[in-house]
Amino acid sequence: MTALFAMPALTAKAADGTVWLCLSETRGAQAEIARLPLGADRTFDLSFIHSVSRTPVIDSYRVEGGQVLQTHEVFVAHGAGLPSVANDMDATGWRHEDGRFILEMNRLTGPIPLRIQAEFRNTLTVGGSDLHLADLGHAALTLAPCDEEMSQ
Repeated sequence: MTALFAMPALTAKAADGTVWLCLSETRGAQAEIARLPLGADRTFDLSFIHSVSRTPVIDSYRVEGGQVLQTHEVFVAHGAGLPSVANDMDATGWRHEDGRFILEMNRLTGPIPLRIQAEFRNTLTVGGSDLHLADLGHAALTLAPCDEEMSQ
């Protein structure tokens, strides 16, 4: 996982087209904690255990034009805060497959504030690598495309 924390002096979109995702403290100094390169598809997933239903949820995203777009939400049980109808906000499709509900969507999110608790297994997956967010030692993080140049 060391490679996920590489912090080269690159802007949010490098000359080679790489798009970077930044994790920052939500509270306090709002310092940048990690800068992660997204693959050519510019996608990432956030997974967690739902606090009410105690079942896994996976939210999928893509960065387009410097903005975060949620593309899917996958879950196994309805609970508070989870969609329950096909016409949920910005939904483009809804299906039940292999015991999972899959809501397809086209939802702009803006920066994503995350409350981190080890018991809910908050995990960021980028390019097939998992980053367990509780391991970073912060109770709250914000995830967004990087938009500033970093110094070496």
